[in-house]
Amino acid sequence: MNTLASGFVSSAYVRVLFEYLKIRGIDASALLGLAEPEPVDHMLSRYPMQRWVSFLQTAAAHLEDPLLGLKLGQTVRAAHFGVLGYIFASCLNRGLALLRLQTYERLLLDVDGYPMQTLVDGSHLILRWSGESSHDHGRLNHEFGLAAMCNISREISDGPPLAKEVCFVNSEPPDTRPYTDFFGCDVLFNQPATTLRILIEDLNCPLRRPDPRLIYILEKQAEGFLAQLPKESEFVMHVRRCIANLIHSGEPGLEQVASVLSITPRTLRRRLHEYGTTFRELLDDIRRHMAEQYLRDPNLQLADVAQLLGYSEQSAFQRAFQRWTGTTPKTFQEKT
Repeated sequence: MNTLASGFVSSAYVRVLFEYLKIRGIDASALLGLAEPEPVDHMLSRYPMQRWVSFLQTAAAHLEDPLLGLKLGQTVRAAHFGVLGYIFASCLNRGLALLRLQTYERLLLDVDGYPMQTLVDGSHLILRWSGESSHDHGRLNHEFGLAAMCNISREISDGPPLAKEVCFVNSEPPDTRPYTDFFGCDVLFNQPATTLRILIEDLNCPLRRPDPRLIYILEKQAEGFLAQLPKESEFVMHVRRCIANLIHSGEPGLEQVASVLSITPRTLRRRLHEYGTTFRELLDDIRRHMAEQYLRDPNLQLADVAQLLGYSEQSAFQRAFQRWTGTTPKTFQEKT
């Protein structure tokens, strides 16, 4: 099974998909098997990440459109995200809007263990997401997310396009022109992580409707919403840490981890299910993340990496890594 980081997305995501389908004359409720979410006014309505992914896959299959993620993201406006959207639009410049996105990210995308990372590379800022595989769920979800971010940037700011380079983990599609046409920059595929490269000086681009007073009021609301989010991710993070501590001694089993946590295996399985994930998904996700770190170390051989990840055979690790990422460990090393 392909891994997908556990967590939740805002119901605003699902509303965007409903709007997209309804415009095309499709009964979204019947297709997706749920009622249309209420308008986002409290920012606390969420869906498990895996359900959101299944909605994207179902819609893409129905529309026979592998570019659904990219196209859907192009329909997103700041207003779709309620209070957060107005906060972004009221900032002085792009950099401050990006800072707000980092601050309140959990209200939109609450992914256990793998939030958006920011890295500085010379004159560029790189936004990086990890924890997703290269198959349909990672492709549709990440294409939607990056397209939405760039589309909102165009809506609320002047200046050059936000992205200077976009990288996706999925394999290269037959026609890359829809990607380059929209993003307006080089778009690379088969990469180790999904990234968005931004010129640092472009972060100074002013927004069209800055309103510091409104931001002050809205941030009080956003902080209140953030404080009300369930602390479920703390449990998942605790399970992650336990798995990571045990993994060097061999593949940890659910029963072993449950024993360390002083709960029954049944309780562990049930609670993880409530949080939108499974033990196997967490184990694979942690192994994938650790594998990427180890493979960047030139002093480690593949056999060493396999052993550190709890595999008894190197071949088993190689098969698993290719299943997670769509590429071999050796190819990953060459690219990094």
